[in-house]
Amino acid sequence: MQHTSTEHIAEEHEEAPNEFVISRRIVLAGFLGTILTPVSGLLSPAFATSTLKQSAEIGDFLSNLPDVCRVATATVEGPYYIDKAIVRSDIREEQRGVPLELELRVVNANAGCRPIEGAVVSIWHCNAGGEYSGYLFNDPNELPDLTVANEFGHVKHEGTERFLRGAQATDADGKVSFRTIVPGWYTPRAVHIHARIFLSETTMITTQLYFPQSLLNTIQSTEEAYKARGVSIYTNENDMVRRQSGILGSTDVLKVTARDDGSLHATMTIGAGHE
Repeated sequence: MQHTSTEHIAEEHEEAPNEFVISRRIVLAGFLGTILTPVSGLLSPAFATSTLKQSAEIGDFLSNLPDVCRVATATVEGPYYIDKAIVRSDIREEQRGVPLELELRVVNANAGCRPIEGAVVSIWHCNAGGEYSGYLFNDPNELPDLTVANEFGHVKHEGTERFLRGAQATDADGKVSFRTIVPGWYTPRAVHIHARIFLSETTMITTQLYFPQSLLNTIQSTEEAYKARGVSIYTNENDMVRRQSGILGSTDVLKVTARDDGSLHATMTIGAGHE
């Protein structure tokens, strides 16, 4: 079963010192050449365990076939989103952690996985210590204080720092690339990267990207920037957002390879549906 998910883009403007900051409207006006209709395809969770397992296996199988791609599963933006676009590919700002090149490809899931050029991809994630820029007052070992969140579950930021946040426009192959680090963990979430893809001035996809659990366990137990906090008890299997979103199998898990210099390269194809 599929149902349409349309996200309306609000107009907000914010300032961040010493960075090239622009509003989403300006980003879209500069890069988007095609207006797409609303994104559809939020997947519904199966009710029976056996059905869920079969659906997961089918989903993983289909996602690896050429010219077959699924519509990205919509998820919440989370409490730490900042409504702005910092146009840059290197978002590290000297944050410590395992170097990661993140390559995302945005395609039209309803047209043979054809690349979508000019979509604006914005990502944000926490640092190795589980902290988000703009929210350093939040303790990553404690549950977020959602009593101060607005109706959308968003907490107002207080800091001016903007590390590990950035945006890029997709090229002719539908690709963007970011230089970042592997995120740490915070209570009560599995390690993840937030992604928001602006397809037009009124339509966007909001989703979250995850890492292979075995890789995270190794990083959190051996790498200097992570090991002081230890291996997280919050995993892909027990993450509440993944469960609530009805995510099947490993379709939201990045494909990660190691390079000789110790850095990692992660890729994912994100499908957008339009009629």
